Amino acid sequence: MTYGIDFGTSNSVVARYNGDTTEVLPVDSGNVPAQWRQPEFEDLFPSVLSVRDFDRTLCFGWDAKTTTSDPVDAVKRMLGTRSAGMEQANEDSPLLEEHHVWIGGEPFRSTAAAAALFAQMKSAASRHLLDLSEAVVTVPANATGGARYRTRAAARLAGIKVKALLNEPTAAAISYATDVDIPGRLLIFDWGGGTIDVTVLDYDGKYFEELTSRGITALGGLEFDEALARIFLRKAGQIPENLTLHERNRWRRDVELTKIALSRRDIGEMDVDFPALGTSLKVSRDEYAAAAAPLIERAMDPLQQCLEDLGIGPADIDAVLMIGGTSQIPEARDAVGSLLGTDRIVDPGLCHPMTAVARGAAVYSAALDHHLDRERFSLVTNYDLGTAIAGGARKGFVPIIKRNRTLAARGERRFTPARPNASSLRVEIVEGEAGYAADSDRAFPLGVLEVRLPKPEQDPERNAVVIDFRYDHSGILRVKVVHEVTKRLLMEAEIDSFGKDGTPLQQGLDGELNRLLAHADTPFLQNAESEGVGREGTSGVTSDVLEPEVHQASVRPVPDSDLSVNGVAQPRI
Repeated sequence: MTYGIDFGTSNSVVARYNGDTTEVLPVDSGNVPAQWRQPEFEDLFPSVLSVRDFDRTLCFGWDAKTTTSDPVDAVKRMLGTRSAGMEQANEDSPLLEEHHVWIGGEPFRSTAAAAALFAQMKSAASRHLLDLSEAVVTVPANATGGARYRTRAAARLAGIKVKALLNEPTAAAISYATDVDIPGRLLIFDWGGGTIDVTVLDYDGKYFEELTSRGITALGGLEFDEALARIFLRKAGQIPENLTLHERNRWRRDVELTKIALSRRDIGEMDVDFPALGTSLKVSRDEYAAAAAPLIERAMDPLQQCLEDLGIGPADIDAVLMIGGTSQIPEARDAVGSLLGTDRIVDPGLCHPMTAVARGAAVYSAALDHHLDRERFSLVTNYDLGTAIAGGARKGFVPIIKRNRTLAARGERRFTPARPNASSLRVEIVEGEAGYAADSDRAFPLGVLEVRLPKPEQDPERNAVVIDFRYDHSGILRVKVVHEVTKRLLMEAEIDSFGKDGTPLQQGLDGELNRLLAHADTPFLQNAESEGVGREGTSGVTSDVLEPEVHQASVRPVPDSDLSVNGVAQPRI
């Protein structure tokens, strides 16, 4: 059997391909509460972990989502974002420091929390006498390098070998084409709990070729929850900042259930009880639709950008796949239909909105095992890869591998020290976008290379190095540094570090994961009333209504070092 895992912001899905068809593994289907039984929901494993209110032990999935007062979710969103306050910690160049979540009064890195969720999926497979020891794991098409590495590291920690990382929209297209084998140009509108990605690819009946992809990394169902929550708070006369963490968590699932109900066209108005707020409220579908309209309008931006990237119009799109729970909101489907034509939108029965990504990943996994032809699948880079250079008030960005390059992709650049007698070079590696600064919100710092030179040289040109950058088929970056004069190999490594101290991503995470999972049987010592007092944040979602802030990871300073890119001195981080 070959497996695919859709590790989602709100929900995860595991599927397998048996040579003829794909099927979804029931990870947590027996625990779906009656009020949550919606189409395909029995196939979902909520990406949530928490502590039971009474015995203080760790739980996951539907149990954690619906029965506890302090659920920790949206861990996936933390894997590829900057920690809160990082800009204040160092305004020159904020890096992707590891987020922390608080579970049972104890801090855990977000990668360890994600690993615990992967471990539960593996355990569920074992209960069905299946060996989920390797799988293709999906990531958002526009996932940062940090998100890709941490997702893979989390699966590894849980004992799941990641055969490849596959973009979620492309996985959905593979699933659709496996069931409905009609060649054409597909646009995949992937809008789930945390992100929106729009991808255009060609399918000629045999080969899949990604053409372009655009997205927004923090726009999804969580933002719809927040918009609805603001309506409730306004009606109740509450100020978000006055609510405690426990008050937020007690009624956040009621907000989500109300959102699901109001997403149906046949609902006019709803009565909603909020014991935690001491009130009952009425909310109309029109009120909710008005609050959601700006989010839907913003979601059209990446769709338009994809068309502009390729210089095409709606008539050039043959079919539109709308996947992810948020994409099924009627107004979202209407907006896409008004831009591309409603006749091009594929019926949900032909492309399962909630499970197509995992199904496609399982098919791709089979291709990697040579059960199918691997060469059928052609993926592309989703950002420009480059380096930061001195650029006045803002850091300049020099692309080395352009976006939309077919994977595997490579590029190289020459670097020289900034001054004579330098003993090292320092290179900032950034995923960004041409035309924008390296420290803008379009840029994601992957790490810093510290290259030791063979010996100091009075002439900096004699210590020039050539750095070769290579993305593999999963979008994982490897670098090779060669001394130009002597041809000596100075470094060859995979970029897996996202901290200022250069600590490898995996260091210490195995022990942290074991400590967390031990609490599935052993209660946390700190009681619920003391949690959240005297510390920042818990669950890590960026909403300021339903979710608290992220706890800040510690930062260690880095000493000055010498670098220039083609003779331009680099600033200190």
